[in-house]
Amino acid sequence: MTEQNPETLPQNAEGEPISRLEIVGKLRSHLTDIMPDAETLWQQSSPSSVHFRGHLTIDSTHAYSMLRERFATLGCTPLLRSQSGYDVIVAIRHLFRAQRTRPIGNIILLLLTLVTTTLTGAFLEQGEALQQNPMIFFERPSLLLTGIPAALTIMGILGIHELAHYFVARKHGLQSSLPYFIPSPFGIGTFGAIIRIQTPWENSKALFDVGMAGPVAGFLVALPLFFVGLLISPAMPPIPEGVPLGSPLLLRWIEELVYLIRGIPQDHEIYVNAMTFAAWFGLVVTGFNLLPVGQLDGGHVAYAVLGRWARLVGIAVLVLLALLGALVWQGWYVWAGLILFSGWRHPAPLNTLAPLGKTRTIVGVAILVLLILLFTPAPFPI
Repeated sequence: MTEQNPETLPQNAEGEPISRLEIVGKLRSHLTDIMPDAETLWQQSSPSSVHFRGHLTIDSTHAYSMLRERFATLGCTPLLRSQSGYDVIVAIRHLFRAQRTRPIGNIILLLLTLVTTTLTGAFLEQGEALQQNPMIFFERPSLLLTGIPAALTIMGILGIHELAHYFVARKHGLQSSLPYFIPSPFGIGTFGAIIRIQTPWENSKALFDVGMAGPVAGFLVALPLFFVGLLISPAMPPIPEGVPLGSPLLLRWIEELVYLIRGIPQDHEIYVNAMTFAAWFGLVVTGFNLLPVGQLDGGHVAYAVLGRWARLVGIAVLVLLALLGALVWQGWYVWAGLILFSGWRHPAPLNTLAPLGKTRTIVGVAILVLLILLFTPAPFPI
């Protein structure tokens, strides 16, 4: 997001900056076929914005497209709002431009994360052998390659997730960076991946589509990998060294199905390999990411569906995370901190008048159901 420099603001024929009154007049001239009854709200206007109110004569999506093109010639970006039964057009003295970035940083982080996920995958896969011989990787370096399936699993889930965001954002005309993978020396080998949306959300449809695309795409990749992983993971009587993992409702159903398919006795446990653990991790994090608060994907979807009411939902989520952190798993404090750090209040899109539509609202309910199926209060043992 960048602010237009003063020297690039519109000028008159003599090369002098246009006065505020002249800009208001020029802005009004662009409203005659969109809001013919427009009146200027001088009390609400300021040097950085001009407010008009009236009634749009065309649908808000078409109106915004026309206003965006017209206002850009004056160095302004339009906002569409509703206030006291009126449609309100706000012209802000900013132009939002994407920042050009080189992909070298993305490539370096991708390679580093591939290394860290491979290493941690190998440690998980060779856990028992590593306990018996801590020098095993120095003696047999080829065992490090056993971490590749886990690395490709988690990288694939994260990559598909972020690329879905990227391509849907581009479809809606939003400028977006390529995915940035974040390596980690512990855990699963990565803190995840992000993309940067470099221009503001135009309307709730763009917000909903981009927010929904990543979790759904990642889920569709992770779920079959988890199922296949359970089919090939060893099953045996419980052992003292085993570490139980918290399974969301959907994953418990899949585990029960695998028990039936493989004919595993009820007194046996499935001990997942590193690849299956990576798929489990991807599904559980997808559930976390669907929480309807802040800048999480679930927060995007919630704001698109509920508008300003999503803030109340966000407060409720933060309170719930604090309670779960105190009673169940302290890791929720970390998640609550990340949400607060990134901003729990979701910004409004540029055009708040454009309706979301019935189909997307129904899909939003389905996203809520998916959250319930993928959420677990205690994913890791206390």
